[in-house]
Amino acid sequence: MTLSLKPRFKGQKVLITGSSQGIGEAIAHFFAKEGARVALNARQEDKLLALRKKLAKVPEGEHVIAAGDISKEKDVEALFAKAIKELGGLDIIINNAGFLINAPSDEMTLSDFESVMAVNVTGVMLSSRYALQYWLKHNVKGRIVVTSSVHETIPKPGYLGYSASKGAVGNMVRTLALEYASRGIRVNSVAPGAIVTPMNDAWTKDPEQYKAVSDHIPMKRPGNSDEIAAAVAFLASEESSYITGQTLYVDGGLTLYGDFEKNWSS
Repeated sequence: MTLSLKPRFKGQKVLITGSSQGIGEAIAHFFAKEGARVALNARQEDKLLALRKKLAKVPEGEHVIAAGDISKEKDVEALFAKAIKELGGLDIIINNAGFLINAPSDEMTLSDFESVMAVNVTGVMLSSRYALQYWLKHNVKGRIVVTSSVHETIPKPGYLGYSASKGAVGNMVRTLALEYASRGIRVNSVAPGAIVTPMNDAWTKDPEQYKAVSDHIPMKRPGNSDEIAAAVAFLASEESSYITGQTLYVDGGLTLYGDFEKNWSS
């Protein structure tokens, strides 16, 4: 996907969680190309250092490395302190970090369920809270964008923790948006469908599975990380200044009940 970028985020300070690969990496490239100075977050610092070398340079200074586990409060406190200090402030937080575990629901361990919820729900709550505290203290009209999933509304058998976490994220976004709208703080989410990322290697690298997935999508193809990054940037920009509390589905029509494309039911 070739995108014509303009410096919508020149001088803006952006923290991106889960930015070492896939959608998070694409978001980091997108914001840097549009002029933002970004703070990169993931657990593995070496991957963030490698990514920083590839990002577009900005005149405000070097992009920041803020490694840490967003499911742990001490890590979140430390990475926010570092990001805000080195960036010189914070305008936007992209809550992108997340993962999933596959297991039949009757066999899923409590530990696995809690580990998914810890990153996908608690991590979003902690990151949002620290951003909100900074913005309220400094009277900043900040923006939060969360990476959700079509499984915010579509059931995902075998991935109970992931499905539950994304449902929770949807209501968290709406709750935060309503709570802080009068302060000029906007909160939205992007819900990707089937996207070609390292997390989906199991089907993207298998021709038969790739076709099977594509056949379920009305647009007959999976999306790519740049298409998600573009949607995230839109919701973080002034172009969406009157939008808050919304989930933008970027899914090739996956949530349109594609099986009803042909009217077999009446």
